[in-house]
Amino acid sequence: MVARYFTGTYGTNPWTEVEDAACLRCHEKRLLSGKVIFKNVLFDHSPHLTQLRRGKKLRCTSCHSQIVQGAHIKVTEGTCFLCHFKEAELGKGTARCTICHETPKKEIKIGTFSFNHSDVVKYDMDCLMCHAHSVEGEGNVPKERCFTCHNEPERVAEYGKITELHQIHVTEHKVECLNCHQEIYHGPPKEIEEVVKTPCSSCHLRGHSPQKDLYMGIGGKGVTPLPSVMFLSGVRCEGCHILEADKTGIKKSGPFSCMNCHGASYYKIYLEWKKAIEERVKKTEEILKKAKKIIGTSKLLNDAYYNLNLVKKGHGIHNVLYSEMLLSKSIEFVNEELKKKGKKPFEKPFRTLSPSYKVCIRCHYGIEEKIKDFFGIKFKHYVHVSGKKFDCLVCHNENPEGKPHMMTKFKTKKDCFKCHHRKKIKRKCISCHTDILKRALAFKDKKFSHSLHYKEMDISCNDCHSESGALKKNFCTECH
Repeated sequence: MVARYFTGTYGTNPWTEVEDAACLRCHEKRLLSGKVIFKNVLFDHSPHLTQLRRGKKLRCTSCHSQIVQGAHIKVTEGTCFLCHFKEAELGKGTARCTICHETPKKEIKIGTFSFNHSDVVKYDMDCLMCHAHSVEGEGNVPKERCFTCHNEPERVAEYGKITELHQIHVTEHKVECLNCHQEIYHGPPKEIEEVVKTPCSSCHLRGHSPQKDLYMGIGGKGVTPLPSVMFLSGVRCEGCHILEADKTGIKKSGPFSCMNCHGASYYKIYLEWKKAIEERVKKTEEILKKAKKIIGTSKLLNDAYYNLNLVKKGHGIHNVLYSEMLLSKSIEFVNEELKKKGKKPFEKPFRTLSPSYKVCIRCHYGIEEKIKDFFGIKFKHYVHVSGKKFDCLVCHNENPEGKPHMMTKFKTKKDCFKCHHRKKIKRKCISCHTDILKRALAFKDKKFSHSLHYKEMDISCNDCHSESGALKKNFCTECH
């Protein structure tokens, strides 16, 4: 050591030899206490210290770092990751998720995305469908790292004798694992851009820039980035593309991909997404073809076609909200060019919702076009949610206990009266009570025809009914 000091050949990472006996003078109970919780991980000291792990005998200081300022032999998590994940297939053997992690019992929230892990047990899901890229790095040992400690050629020549080197460095002497090994990272993606590291060949064996860009919510002309919520939650391509590649060279996905994680109800949701975005693509394409005949060629028209092709080639279902933005912008580009030429602009062929509805329409995409039968009334969603009128939760319960998600709060059509029977709601009664003109009502032993009074005599509903819908006193005697 003295000779190395004076010759300048000493290593820059000094360490102290601490025997297990020194640790166990105070921490002997660790061997008997069973499993303990460390950062939401179940850990048992006994098998790590009394049994061989990967054929190697570990010491206390194999996992507890000796040189961490301000901390007493702090756990070096990088050592755990090296041992569990190096040269191991994720989800199997030492890399099984359930060795360390129990299924979370509470809802997990990341940004605007939330997920209930109880569905993992319910649907027997594989963790890797969402967490396939929770491990990054190989943990390799570059030969040049030997020279940080050794300057004798004969010692460096031993590189490659893995068993003997681990016996000397791990069991006989405490050398920090990361002195030799490159680090393996385990956890959520460090940066949102990490998805680009997903090998293209994992799903699309011939490459797929449009699909990747659409999923990441980037690359469009004139629109702000809008990543898919699945991308933000860390789900990679393999999470949905789970069937083997067909003759096209592309691994398949479909409604079953959604159902694997979210349950059977997503079969219908997936089909609605697909239908809605395909209809929007078709209508946008028709407008661009008509515009081309009028405009000819222009930069704005080229940008419009660029956005349209990004949705078509990238398959809009990868990110339906971003796709809708791209298609809307394409029509805006065309109308801007038509305006310059003094031509009449095209009307947008599909409806869009304001940003305040983005949380709901992540799943209920296309709901604005739906017309539902509600207690005999044709209920139009778009009338209620267009612009900035009503939040979805005015009529729906978000998560009623023991009941379906987003169930309506109303039990009868009278529950709508608090909004519709007010003076400031400027709508005709007949817009909701459409059936009233088709049937005769029994009134004081007589048959009463709304059609006769409303259509032929042009009598207003307010002539006979109060704002609450109740009949006015002696209203018949005004005419009869």
